[in-house]
Amino acid sequence: MARFLNLLPYVLSSKRYSKLVKLLAPILKKTDINLPTVEEFHVIANARPHNHHNSFSALWCSHNECLPSDTRVGIASFFKVYVIAIFMTIITQIPAGFRKEKRFSQIINSKLTTSSARFALSVSSYFVIYKVLLRFFTRVFDPLLGPRNNLNINDVTCSPLVPPFFCCLQTVYYTLRQNGFIPIMPWWWGSWMIFPISSAQLIYAYLVHPDTFPNNYSNFITSRSTTYVQQRPSDLPESFPWPSGREIVDQIAIITSLNYPEFRSPKLHGINDSAFPDKLKTIRPILEIAHPAHTKLLCAVLHPEDTSCLANYSKFIAKEGITALKFMTLVHIVPLLFRSRDLVKRFNLMTTQILSRVVPSIFKSATFITMAIATAWALLCGFQNILPKKYMPVTRIYANGFIAGLWILVESKSRRLDIGLYSLRLSIESFWKLLVKTRKVRNVRNGEVIYFSFAMACIMAIYKTQPNNITPSYMRQTIQNLLQERS
Repeated sequence: MARFLNLLPYVLSSKRYSKLVKLLAPILKKTDINLPTVEEFHVIANARPHNHHNSFSALWCSHNECLPSDTRVGIASFFKVYVIAIFMTIITQIPAGFRKEKRFSQIINSKLTTSSARFALSVSSYFVIYKVLLRFFTRVFDPLLGPRNNLNINDVTCSPLVPPFFCCLQTVYYTLRQNGFIPIMPWWWGSWMIFPISSAQLIYAYLVHPDTFPNNYSNFITSRSTTYVQQRPSDLPESFPWPSGREIVDQIAIITSLNYPEFRSPKLHGINDSAFPDKLKTIRPILEIAHPAHTKLLCAVLHPEDTSCLANYSKFIAKEGITALKFMTLVHIVPLLFRSRDLVKRFNLMTTQILSRVVPSIFKSATFITMAIATAWALLCGFQNILPKKYMPVTRIYANGFIAGLWILVESKSRRLDIGLYSLRLSIESFWKLLVKTRKVRNVRNGEVIYFSFAMACIMAIYKTQPNNITPSYMRQTIQNLLQERS
């Protein structure tokens, strides 16, 4: 029993123990179990003194504010992240349930997989190790890391804990800009440029090198491009073959490499036309139903039943725009449910914010998603009608992505940097995979762990010195919540 009481402060704080005792009081009255009182627990938790005689003893100091506090943070973080991971897993799989691709029982059972637990364990372990090492290095560099006022960027970059050349893009950029290290740029220069640049690489990878493109992002684009990526006709017999969405997209890269050949309709020239390339046999079922008036093979694949590229572009906007509105409504409204614990305040907050800010944001985000994807597809047809066949047949796809990415200007200014840096991370990862694939560089085993570690080192250093420079604000609030620190 004594050993149990000594270990209990590593799990519960005095405040949480008090709440637990009150919660279990009705049950304990009916049993013979006698738990220590809140006062006794407080005495036990604070019985051990600080043990900071040297740096290494600070690692295992059993004072209530040292190692027990670290383990409490880890346990609380584990359950918070685990519940959120399960919730997000269910939410992302609900559409599959409505499409009858999965039963709802399978969706519920999927939360029991170990992926959520592993993710929660990695996050909680990170924060426990972070707090332990912070105490260790504070003891080692006590003269350097003592409390100081009016801290500036030099305090961050000169700290022995933070190598100055390793950084997290968003946090470091904002910090340097706030401290005047980045000069004032022309009016047209801004964070909005990040997304078009990264979009150029992502669209190129999606169409030409899909194995270097993130699968989730690929599924997101393909599922919202049914006007261009033709689905199996409902009246087509099951025995008749039909390419999958990814197979159709893969054939586009082959068509561009063939310098955009002309279309010879099977309805006019026969199914076994010798002029038809063997590489494109996968999409033959689409071409067999394509309108004979088509003259371009790419147009016949992207919109087989509609001969007008502009008309198909308009159909895409009308169809996918509604889907994007529904999707962005959930993305913007669900976070409002957790803004306040009081139901009345939460309702009042939701009504005012929905009318003033959320509704415009929903339309802006839906317009951005719809028009960016639609423009990227439409420019495939547009460029083949404007440019010569052999003029940059494949690399012109970079221009598709860049021009489509300009729709970021429709988004709210507060979200442009966040979206841009998210896509920039994906584009850098995609570009690196492309370099590895083409054997221009060698892959670094577990390299993602290295740059993740350096990025987190930078974020946590600036969080401790200039927390207001951690943007967006929800990132700062998430770190505070997981570390159980008050702002």
